[in-house]
Amino acid sequence: MKLLTAIFFTFFLFNSCGLIYRGVLGVDTTPQWFEKKDIDKKIKKWNLENEIHLVLDTASYTNVIKRHTKRAIDSLSVDTSIATKRLRYKAGAVGKDDLQPVLVRLFTQDSEEIFKLVNCYVDPPIPMDWNVENAFDSFPLYTPDIVRNTYNYDLEFLLSHSKTLKGESIGVADLKSSDYYLIVIWNSFFIRPSKKLIETVKEYIVAHPEVAITPIYINNHNAQIWNQIEDEQRQLIYKHYKEQDGTN
Repeated sequence: MKLLTAIFFTFFLFNSCGLIYRGVLGVDTTPQWFEKKDIDKKIKKWNLENEIHLVLDTASYTNVIKRHTKRAIDSLSVDTSIATKRLRYKAGAVGKDDLQPVLVRLFTQDSEEIFKLVNCYVDPPIPMDWNVENAFDSFPLYTPDIVRNTYNYDLEFLLSHSKTLKGESIGVADLKSSDYYLIVIWNSFFIRPSKKLIETVKEYIVAHPEVAITPIYINNHNAQIWNQIEDEQRQLIYKHYKEQDGTN
């Protein structure tokens, strides 16, 4: 009986739909919609005041990524060969990775992406080490994985789908000159993955003082909780922002 209980508990604990698992993983099981002041509060709490902060326009970003992924898959042959199946899987996996809630991406000074790692490749729930395949032991960051080593866009694209906390647009030309730009997409919904990634990135930058690495933190909190809230709550949010904008 004890064995059966242990098996049941283990299954429940590590079932991704279970609240226990989500809690251990560091996912907020009672997320709240964030306004600018809420993001500011998290920035101060996590000691990120002196960094560049943006908010992802997830609607536009998600739509473009989905369209790009569909085009990539549709452009492939319709045959059922193993080679084609692998190409389809790769295209779909790359698109899926780009839409994950917590990401780190490295771009060169010319805006070219050379590294990407997303939360689903990090071993949960403990210790949640972002140094997957010793990527953070090398400079610049590197992964040999063919899916994680395939990129859909450059830095300008990502910035074009983000705004400052004041709602202003920003482009590569607005950034200070740097050898590398290290992007962290984070939120307070996937709490532990975000905090662990931020810690890892901070340590990585300190460990390489010989080069200029500019961290840019892009918050996507509201996008992550949108599918978690009910229609009535969504309507209240719509109403709130319409009143702020003075529209009806």
